[in-house]
Amino acid sequence: MAESHVVSALVAKRGELAGDVQRHRRELRRLDEQLIHLDAAIRLFAPDYDLSEVRPRQRRMGQRRFAQGECQRLVLETLRDAPEALSDRQVEAAVAASKGVEAQSPARAGLEKTTLATLRRLAKKGAIRALTLPDGRRAWQRA
Repeated sequence: MAESHVVSALVAKRGELAGDVQRHRRELRRLDEQLIHLDAAIRLFAPDYDLSEVRPRQRRMGQRRFAQGECQRLVLETLRDAPEALSDRQVEAAVAASKGVEAQSPARAGLEKTTLATLRRLAKKGAIRALTLPDGRRAWQRA
């Protein structure tokens, strides 16, 4: 006969998963009802609107690396404290260091992408400006 503690653990896990399934099914029913109500409201205002044209949008469920405005603040502080223009990598490394993200961490790629997007956005706003270093690399400094 099988070990009783193994069977009881598997039964407990099955009960846990069955509960999750029930909860998700209830949530799906609730969301379906909301869609039905939204479709009816759209038809009230635009009876000829083709609802099949509406594509489902995906929510990003990733972890937030930064609080609202935190990356921008860190980038501006880094450039303010720098004695000279900094390259993309130098700015990204300073932001990563201030967040405590190690160089080999999987989170580093996302942090790099966010930092570079923040640099471009700040340059577009005129808060910083991009320079080209003699070796051809791009550098940034406060405007």
